[in-house]
Amino acid sequence: MRPSPSILASALLAAVVTVALPGCASAPIATVEQAPGADVRAYTTFAFFEPFDLEREGYGTMTGERARAVLRAEMEARGYRLDPENPALRINLIAAPDPAAERPKFSLGLGVGVGGGSTRGGLGVGIPIGGGSRERSRLPGAIAIDVVDAQAKRVVWTGGVDVGRAGRDGEAEALDAALRRVMAAMPRRDGAEP
Repeated sequence: MRPSPSILASALLAAVVTVALPGCASAPIATVEQAPGADVRAYTTFAFFEPFDLEREGYGTMTGERARAVLRAEMEARGYRLDPENPALRINLIAAPDPAAERPKFSLGLGVGVGGGSTRGGLGVGIPIGGGSRERSRLPGAIAIDVVDAQAKRVVWTGGVDVGRAGRDGEAEALDAALRRVMAAMPRRDGAEP
């Protein structure tokens, strides 16, 4: 029996949509906020919180070191100077958990089908075997950057963005892109070259 043209057209449309839609996905939007009355451009120096909130275990990580390098380059490009001894600003990197990492340990599915004049049903249980957390990205689901007045101990500027899912091989690039996306909105000091 030959498939009808409408079935072929439906299958072709489904294939086109499946291939085209991922290309339409836009990059996550960064959100930023400056504290009322604060002018971040008035500060000249910065340093980092040690360790970052992202480094919850209390020790430095390769992710934290990579983030420091990106944040330092972004701050210096905007006219701020690193001064670990006497900073006017301290920068913290905060991680939000990845919702995908909090998946249930098993899943339950229910299905119903109709065909040939009868109705059938089924029940399925999925239990993950192997593949534990080592195969998932170690990056958080989202990051926030807090820029804190070191003397007043209050946030003067903050920004956040979702971190793109890129698998273990693309973690570094995903983190860099997320940090740069947030820092693009950081005010430049007077006289800093764009």
